[in-house]
Amino acid sequence: MNRIIFGALALCAWQMPAFAQDAPPLAVIDLRPDGEKQGNGLLPLEGKCNKDVYRIADVATDPLKVDVLKADLEQMMPASEERRTLTVLDWSIYYNRQIHKGEGGFLKSVGVQGYTIPNKSEGKQPGSKCPRKESAGGWYTGSEVSGVYFPLVSEFSGTFAGKPINVRVVYSPSQKLEGKFQGDPRDTQALLEAIHKTTEEVATAMSR
Repeated sequence: MNRIIFGALALCAWQMPAFAQDAPPLAVIDLRPDGEKQGNGLLPLEGKCNKDVYRIADVATDPLKVDVLKADLEQMMPASEERRTLTVLDWSIYYNRQIHKGEGGFLKSVGVQGYTIPNKSEGKQPGSKCPRKESAGGWYTGSEVSGVYFPLVSEFSGTFAGKPINVRVVYSPSQKLEGKFQGDPRDTQALLEAIHKTTEEVATAMSR
């Protein structure tokens, strides 16, 4: 009996380093406020400067965006014996449908496909209506979009190895979206693209 017990203990001791080596190289801790995790579809932001700007709920993708971030980062990170931790403090992705009056007529020159506005609105341009400091989230400028469809704006902040990580991505969909983010394939694909691009920027910031 003693030999059996000793053998079992020896086997456990021999396997322990293997478990440590098999542990994921990255731990992702989600410390975002509850308000950033809750809701379905689109959640409108409050305030006159935030009209037509919406926070996209986490459940708009399956798996959730933080899980996608972790999976992407684990593939990108080089092998390491040290287990590192990324803390997510804030991360929201916004759907910004704002346009504003401006010279040059961006919509007049490229059409109104993504913006669906009357002809009398020619001369309006994509971009937030108010300065960034007056925006509750999802702020962008016309120079940051690469197409004629409303953008998704991803704003991420966290810490890695004791240093702050701040990332902002403006993603221009390649096709017109339904824009409800409740299961339409085009909405889901655009959102996943914004998440993947955010992950790439986070990985770059972590490596600095």
